[in-house]
Amino acid sequence: MMNQYVVLVLGVNIRAQNRITMEEQREALRTVASDLDARLVGNKGSYFVTSRHNAERVRDLILNALTAYRPDLNLRGASVVTPALVETALAELAKVLTARYGSDCDLQNHGIKLGTDTWRAGLAVPLFPGEIPPARLLLQEKWKNVKIFGWTPAGVLVAKREAPNVHWGTTVTGPVARLLRSEENAILEFSSRSANILRDLLG
Repeated sequence: MMNQYVVLVLGVNIRAQNRITMEEQREALRTVASDLDARLVGNKGSYFVTSRHNAERVRDLILNALTAYRPDLNLRGASVVTPALVETALAELAKVLTARYGSDCDLQNHGIKLGTDTWRAGLAVPLFPGEIPPARLLLQEKWKNVKIFGWTPAGVLVAKREAPNVHWGTTVTGPVARLLRSEENAILEFSSRSANILRDLLG
């Protein structure tokens, strides 16, 4: 039986760190083509993977392939989640955005217009094998560049302010990890992506 996963490698092409082109990623993943098929979306290590292997093996195959091809990369882990869970999380995110922001949100591109600022919604997904606490909705807006709306079994529902040097990296994952630790005593590390990337991964 073939399994399908959404795989989000942590820390690829964030500022000057772990720079690797999409073509290099494709070349690296061709070395494990007998074990998995990976479709890339964007250049930050976001893959839709089909494989006979389980989630742990898929994570290891991908990380090992990338670091074997480019030994200078420092990759600490990856999120591995089923497409069904991502689809459910995106649907919940859309409901939250509509209820909270109404006509100020555009579900086609998961954007929110607040005054002069544009925000982009997405998910922060725990690195495998971390498991998120039971689903919960809340609203945390105390940070300048990130809003947190709660979490589902796939990940944390977030929005990031669109601005120079405000990336889908520690800007999002730092506050998310601190909130989960304070609210649920859960010690987790996350990889984050915009909902647009996740939607395109699902096809």
